[in-house]
Amino acid sequence: MTREEAIAAGMEVHEIQHSMKRRTPWHNYSRKGTYMLTLVVRERMVLLGTLRGCLDGHVMPYVELSALGNAIVKEEQKKINLFYPLVEVWKLCIMPDHLHMIVRIKENMGENEHLGKVVAGFKSGCNNVYWKLFNLNKPPRQGLFEKGYCDKILMHEGQLDNWKHYLDDNPRRLMMKRQNPELFSVLTGIEVAGEQCQVVGNRFLLDIPDKVAVIVHRRYTDEENARMREEWLACGERGGVLVSAAVSPKEKDVLREAMNRGYNIILLRENGFPELYKPSGEAFDACAKGVLLQISPWDFHYDRRVITREQCFHLNAMAERIVDNG
Repeated sequence: MTREEAIAAGMEVHEIQHSMKRRTPWHNYSRKGTYMLTLVVRERMVLLGTLRGCLDGHVMPYVELSALGNAIVKEEQKKINLFYPLVEVWKLCIMPDHLHMIVRIKENMGENEHLGKVVAGFKSGCNNVYWKLFNLNKPPRQGLFEKGYCDKILMHEGQLDNWKHYLDDNPRRLMMKRQNPELFSVLTGIEVAGEQCQVVGNRFLLDIPDKVAVIVHRRYTDEENARMREEWLACGERGGVLVSAAVSPKEKDVLREAMNRGYNIILLRENGFPELYKPSGEAFDACAKGVLLQISPWDFHYDRRVITREQCFHLNAMAERIVDNG
């Protein structure tokens, strides 16, 4: 259910409290649905396993589970369905300092039952294993996991397959981040084209002199668009950099083709980067290969905003300055 649908149905909708672990305030978590959950170990302690393997194709990265991680896989996850028969764990991914879990609530739960209660019970079971394995005489003031958790709600076709791929790909992504930490760190206060910006990715793309600004103006004819597209992609082919805010569909199309071909891209964003940001999907691989730099002159926000005309002009002008500065 969307926020608008909830309001139309007469539900009380609270103002959103900005947090990476907030619940969706208009969603009923006791009803039938599918969710991807993320639970993070307190202080990011590496207690659940150790990353092994490499990226050369011989032994692909994987997580060798610790005794605690094994107990979660073999015992604690199974208790979810035991105590809550309407809830199934479809997929579990254990990482060294966090875990992801896809769960399905098969039918509407009872009045006093909801997803948060299920997660709390799972956490409690994991805490008990943690205390026993580490020979703690009494429970510590804090449990194994950080307070709260992150959830994503299955909303559209294809989302579940994307979740499953994300979980399967987690060890490889972690290995890439460890081998190239400088390409995945959010840097703030970096001067770009005369502005203080937040950046993620390969900053050395700014030093490549051969750059083009991918900006499609309304006045362009179809012939001009085709010619400019050819010139822009030719720049990428020879090792240059395509710089764009990718606002219009035609700009997005050019950058999509450039991404598919593995060309260098500088992407200007309306939104900044949240704490613990990491690129996703193709952007992650592009960052790992050093062919992507994301830049925003503005701070991060949680709002779903439509980019304004003034912001488009601002980013396009910034793209042109980046190109002109060589």
